[in-house]
Amino acid sequence: MRSTLAISRQLRNRRQQLGLSLTQLARRADTSVPTLSRYENGWSRFEVATLQKLATALNCDLVVRLEPRESQRDRPSSAEVVEQLSRLFWDTRLEASHLAENTLWVVERVLEFGSLDDVRILIALLGRAEFLSLVGDARIESARTRAFWQQMLDKEGVACTRKFSREEAASSWRNSSR
Repeated sequence: MRSTLAISRQLRNRRQQLGLSLTQLARRADTSVPTLSRYENGWSRFEVATLQKLATALNCDLVVRLEPRESQRDRPSSAEVVEQLSRLFWDTRLEASHLAENTLWVVERVLEFGSLDDVRILIALLGRAEFLSLVGDARIESARTRAFWQQMLDKEGVACTRKFSREEAASSWRNSSR
């Protein structure tokens, strides 16, 4: 995300430096004003061909490179994970022991209520394979969240091994009403 904002800022700054309007630059680069506006306002779906045209129109070189992320410890401490995730456990106090003894419960809570950063810290703590395995075992109440994680598991080639409680409840209700 940081690089997306940097590209957007660079485009806008260079255009303004040259005293060009959005329309003028769009015409020079053979693109549309709405596309240029999106690119300057944090759009994250840049097309290399369009960026190349914009760079040429701005008299710049387009340089694309991969840089390793800032070094981070491979595995966060339990205390760091508890500190980050504690807001998700409003009904009980999350403790380091829960991470080892009630891991599935912690994962389920993060899947339902957590952010992408919460998922990332769990993956860093547990490892990708263990995390995905636990996701496959998780009970997820929200249909939308369940559908999302089922797609993620399918994409990763991990079988979902748990039936979800709403499906179980609906099934038992239908069977008992016959």
